Amino acid sequence: MPLYNRPRRYCQNMPFRQRIWVLLVLVIIFQTSIIGSVFHFSLSETLNHQISTRAVIQAKEIASDPQLVKYVTTKDLKKLKQQISRLQRLSDADFIVVGDNQGIRLAHPIESKIGYPMQGGDNGKALINGEHYFSIRKGSLGLAIRGKSPIISTSGEIIGVLSVGYLLEKVSDWLLIYSYPFFFALLLMLMVSSIGAWFFTRHMKKQMYGMEPEEIALSHRVQKSVFEAVYEGIIAVDCEGVVLSANRRALTTLGISHTPNHLGGKMIRDFVTPASFFVGINVDEELDNVERQNEMITCNGETLIATRVKIWEGDEDAGWVVSFRPRNDLNTLTSQLTQIRLQTDSMRVLSHEYANKLSTISGLIQIGAHEEALQTIRSETETHQNLIDYISGTFKSKVIAGLLLGKYSRAKELGLNLVFDPCSQLKKATTNLSVDELAAIIGNLLDNAYEATLKNPNSNKTILILLTDASEELVIEVADNGTGISSDIADSLFTKGVSSKEQPGHGVGLYLVHSFVARANGTILVDEAEPQGTIFSLFIPNKSLNNGNF
Repeated sequence: MPLYNRPRRYCQNMPFRQRIWVLLVLVIIFQTSIIGSVFHFSLSETLNHQISTRAVIQAKEIASDPQLVKYVTTKDLKKLKQQISRLQRLSDADFIVVGDNQGIRLAHPIESKIGYPMQGGDNGKALINGEHYFSIRKGSLGLAIRGKSPIISTSGEIIGVLSVGYLLEKVSDWLLIYSYPFFFALLLMLMVSSIGAWFFTRHMKKQMYGMEPEEIALSHRVQKSVFEAVYEGIIAVDCEGVVLSANRRALTTLGISHTPNHLGGKMIRDFVTPASFFVGINVDEELDNVERQNEMITCNGETLIATRVKIWEGDEDAGWVVSFRPRNDLNTLTSQLTQIRLQTDSMRVLSHEYANKLSTISGLIQIGAHEEALQTIRSETETHQNLIDYISGTFKSKVIAGLLLGKYSRAKELGLNLVFDPCSQLKKATTNLSVDELAAIIGNLLDNAYEATLKNPNSNKTILILLTDASEELVIEVADNGTGISSDIADSLFTKGVSSKEQPGHGVGLYLVHSFVARANGTILVDEAEPQGTIFSLFIPNKSLNNGNF
């Protein structure tokens, strides 16, 4: 069933922010209700205890008054009434009632009640046992807390009972008066908490980028699917190097035998060595807070092509997302493109060159100079075959031989002369470079040499190349006859994007050369040539362990 056709409960029809606010307000109301109830119960119990204690104390004090004892003994109701009225004015009690030893009223706030039995049936413990106590009973004046005390004569006999009472209606009024400040504060706290809950839900909604939970869940599922669907490995880390997320491709590429969830919350350095590229640190252990594209790195013994971009949280840097793929994937494509490019260049140059030769031969035949035409054919065939024999015999790699043959023809097409150093040789397979990487190095150096030489109107149009693996180092040297290197770019010659050309899309060739040589632990020297031009000298370790060849 589609999501939009599923039945929803009423609360789910409300926006998430309102649902959370209502929930928080209900929780706050529940909490304040419990607090208010506990306070009200505690205050009521305390107030009842205080009033009952006060009633008993007053009853004891009044019952022990000698004048009152005398009036009760003599049954002098007039003076007893005066005495009780005076005490009533001094007390905060609602009533004071005096009864004889039979519980018949001798004094009462309502004079018509005198002479009748006291109501409530709670005089027994005072008249029989002589106890002081309180009770809650309904009398002639209403429900009240009544303190009871026996009236004892001078001879020690119980001659009556005295009752001091507080009506529960009055006690309830006192309870409300004492509760008002607390419940007002409780109400104020409820209002403030509700407003605070509203702002909290607003902040939470903002943190969720204004999305509903269902939208976030869907976005997460889509992101996870895309994360796993991409061909490249992806790892996201925060500024401290803690892994935030990773896909399975990343773990497979790096040879990590864990699930992506296992990496979450752990340090990237525990799984990747070295991890400097993932945390924005360069090879010199210096901060490298710059985004990178298509950088060659080595992690867990694998050479990778990696791209690094920042994670932004507002205007603050929150970490890095690194995507990478094995270099071999790029090498396969590079190799295919290199072969196609070499074949295309060679075919184009040879086609142009032989078109001119054929035109010459055709002209000689047309004018009847058959011997000269035959001599031209033999000369051209012999020259080209000698070049092929030299290059194929000197450089055993077919890829390198094909490259140099194409570059030689390209030089002739441009009016330049590519000269091979007599010491050149390439007999063994390279140990720290692939053939495609070596071809890329030589091709880029020769292309730059051609362009530099053509820019110099006073050049001798000659480019020299030395390529030898006679020692334990692979030596590559290319000398042009150009105008030299500008001082503006001398210090950043091998930086990606730096070029003497003004057209966009340049500044990659020497960067790749430097990357390949650096990864092979080689060195590059740049010197001035005589009388003018530039010499690029490359020294790459090439100690063969098995004396293998191409």
